[in-house]
Amino acid sequence: MRTRPLARQLLIPVVFALLSALTTAGCWDLEEVDEIGIIGSMGLDKGEEGRVIVSLEVINPGALASGTSGGATVSQVVAVVLRDEANTIAAAISNAQRRLPRRLTTGQVNTIICGQALARQGIGAYIDYLVRTADIRGSALLATCDTGAGLLQRPYLNPLPSRTLSSLAQAAIGSGQTVMTTLNEFAVRLTEPGIEPVTMHTVGRRTKDVQVKRQGEEVEQTEKSISVEQPVVVGRSIEGELPDDSPYLQPYKEAGTGELLPAVTIDIGIAAYRDDKLVGLLDDSEARGFLWIDGRLEQSALEVPDPTGSGEMMGLKVIRASSSIKPDLKEGIKFNVEIHVDVEVAQAPLSLSFKDTRLVSALEDSLRDLIMREALTTLNKVQREFRSDIYGFGYQLYRTDPRIWQELEPKWNDEVFPNLDIQLDIQTRLRAPGSVYGIGAG
Repeated sequence: MRTRPLARQLLIPVVFALLSALTTAGCWDLEEVDEIGIIGSMGLDKGEEGRVIVSLEVINPGALASGTSGGATVSQVVAVVLRDEANTIAAAISNAQRRLPRRLTTGQVNTIICGQALARQGIGAYIDYLVRTADIRGSALLATCDTGAGLLQRPYLNPLPSRTLSSLAQAAIGSGQTVMTTLNEFAVRLTEPGIEPVTMHTVGRRTKDVQVKRQGEEVEQTEKSISVEQPVVVGRSIEGELPDDSPYLQPYKEAGTGELLPAVTIDIGIAAYRDDKLVGLLDDSEARGFLWIDGRLEQSALEVPDPTGSGEMMGLKVIRASSSIKPDLKEGIKFNVEIHVDVEVAQAPLSLSFKDTRLVSALEDSLRDLIMREALTTLNKVQREFRSDIYGFGYQLYRTDPRIWQELEPKWNDEVFPNLDIQLDIQTRLRAPGSVYGIGAG
C-alpha cells in the first residue's frame, strides 16, 4: 500500500534516524520468525534405565508458507524429527535444542503420542510435566501408539504427521471408532473419583490395499525387503526385511524414480488406562461397544439383516446416540444404563416396504440386538480383563452417595466393578428414510 504524501514526508526523518540501527541489527522481527522451530507433535517412548525418549516434530513455518498449493516444494524441508533420550522431557528438549539452529517453541503442540511400553509403565509424571508447562496447550490431542515416534514420520498424503493424526482422529470419532482425549481431560480423569482415563489408540501398519498415483501415474508397491529412509528408534538404522510386528511404516517406491513414499495404514481404537498405566486396548468394533454406554458415539455405519428374510444386509446410519448411567441402591448396588439411538436407512433392498409396521418392528429388534451384543461384549472385556472403570460407574455412585463410594473405593476396580450388576435398556428410533424408487417411510 502506498504511503500518503504527507505521511511520507513525516517519515523521512525517522527513516534516516533509524538507518544505522537497522543496518547493524537487521530486520530483527523477520529474523525472529526465521529462527523459530515450532514443535507440532511430540512422541514419548520408554528409554533405558527409566529414561524417556522424546521425539519432536519440528515444523519449518517458512517452508509451509512458501510452498505451493499442494504443500511445500521438494527443495524445502517442511519438518524434521529430533529425538533425544534423557531422564525428563525438559532435559530431552534441551538436548535436542543443541542440534537445531532455531529456538524450539512448544506453544503449538497439538498432538502428544505415548508409546505402549511407556504407557504400560506409567505416564503420570510426564502428564504432570506437560500440564504444568504453561505454554503447552491443554487442548492438545493425547494418543497412544505402538511407539511414540512411530507416526512421526512423514505420513502419506500429508506433509505433517501432527495434522494427519488429528484429521484421522476427527474422522474416526465421526465413525464411532475412538475417542478424542485432550491433555487436560486425561489429567482430570486421573484426579476424579470413580472414572479412569482413555485415549485414542493408533497403530501404523504396512499398506496392502492402496494404489498411489502421482500426476496420473500409478505407483507400484515394493516388497518388504527395502531400505527405510527414516528410522524411528534412537540409535538404530533399519535396512532389509521388516518383521510383521515392526512399528516402522513401510513406504512405496515410485516406478521410474525410485523415490520412497510413505504408505500408512493406521488402525484406530481406544486405549484403556487404570490410573496412569495402560491396561488394555479396544479395536474399532470394541470401541463402538464402549461408546454405546459411554454416550459419546456421534455417528456410525451399522449393518443388520434384511427383515424380509432375503439374506441381504441393510445399511443404517447412526445420526444421534446418547446414554445415561443411573445407580440403583434399593437392593445392593445395581446400575441401569439407558441408551437412546436414532438411525436412518442408508441402504435397503428394494423389496422392503417401510409401510409394513411388522417389518419395521423386526428391523428395530435387529438393531437393538446388535447394540446389545456390541455393548455387552466390550463391557465384559473391560470388567473381566482390564478391571478398570473407564465408563465412570464409580463416579456416578460417588455423585449419588459419597458415603457408599468412600467405603467401596479401595476395592472398586479389583472387586466391585468386575462383578457389578449392569442392566442395559436400549431404545431405538428409525428416522424417515426418505423416498427412493417409490419406497417411503409410510
